Amino acid sequence: MKIDRMEAFSDGVFAILITILVLEFSVPACKAGSLKAAVLQQWPQLAAYLMTFTYIGVLWLFHNDLFNEVRQTDARLNVLNLLSLFLTTLLSYSMSLLSSSLVSMNADDLRFSVMLYALIALGISLSYDLLYAYLYRNKHLLKSEEISSRFRSQRRYPLASIAVYLCSLLAAAVQVRIGLAFLLVGIVFHYIAYWKVENRSSGRHIQ
Repeated sequence: MKIDRMEAFSDGVFAILITILVLEFSVPACKAGSLKAAVLQQWPQLAAYLMTFTYIGVLWLFHNDLFNEVRQTDARLNVLNLLSLFLTTLLSYSMSLLSSSLVSMNADDLRFSVMLYALIALGISLSYDLLYAYLYRNKHLLKSEEISSRFRSQRRYPLASIAVYLCSLLAAAVQVRIGLAFLLVGIVFHYIAYWKVENRSSGRHIQ
């Protein structure tokens, strides 16, 4: 398989996934004159949507940057990429569960939905770590066998996010709000990590 076909397929999965997230929303049934109040009551769906859209968006940015370093693919890399995409698609389901539990505010349901979201996020971070590790061991698949500083910087971050999402998973079992806070920290961390890599890369290009 050519690398451009893998990238096109992966981009398609991300695009479709981000698009279907908004299908969680529906026009609320309400009496005339009460539409504003009915829409405001949908804040759990909006919160879960914003969190998940942001998360999937930054995953796509990292995925795009990673495969910009790749010259060719092989069967194992294809499988690892499919595994990562599969786990990413589960975010749509976990978003639905999270928004539903935020509406009901049932403690057990909220704990389960946060733990499931954290578990999926943990799996995604692990899948990215496997992708980086596999490419590091098989440098002939990269455009340059001399590992770029960008690749080295990005390779560190999956391990850090694994630790954050593991904390979220464990904390949610005890105190769900702390688990949810760790979950949000993990997503913010991805964006900070991405901007740090971009700024370093831009600085080198200017020099």
